Amino acid sequence: MTGDTDDELMRRLAAGDQGAFAALYERHRTRVFTFLLRLVRDRAAAEDLLQEVFLRVYRARAEYTGRTRFQAWLFTIARRLLVDHLRRAGPAPVEEADTPDAPALETPAQHAEARELAARLERALEHLPPAQREVLLLARLGGLDAGEIAAVTGSTPGAVRVALHRALRRLRDLL
Repeated sequence: MTGDTDDELMRRLAAGDQGAFAALYERHRTRVFTFLLRLVRDRAAAEDLLQEVFLRVYRARAEYTGRTRFQAWLFTIARRLLVDHLRRAGPAPVEEADTPDAPALETPAQHAEARELAARLERALEHLPPAQREVLLLARLGGLDAGEIAAVTGSTPGAVRVALHRALRRLRDLL
């Protein structure tokens, strides 16, 4: 099933194939979780939101049309849940940077260097305005293009490109 497209997996899921759901979850959980964690900054809340995202995917399995790319649809669900959560809970305290599924490093020095870089990047992300941070995470973690991000955020592709450019320039300056 790993060679199946997301749309094919959704069709199989709608037909009752539970293995298709497991494949979708395994394929997308890390990126969705990282997106949620970077914006909510609370591991437990991000885990809860992740479960709710995939619960909604499962519930909407019969209504999924495939008119938009699955990833864009998935991140739209994640973003809406995140906005609702933040509206109810308010800002969360910042936790130490957490990098799920980080690649294995060969030496302790490489590991220490990677942790330091991850911490610097996390601190730099915190200095981005929320809209720029969201656009950057949707582009880099979600793999969405400007049009898809615009659809997710209710913006325009041009505004998304400008926000992404500004976010990357600001990150470069901060790092």
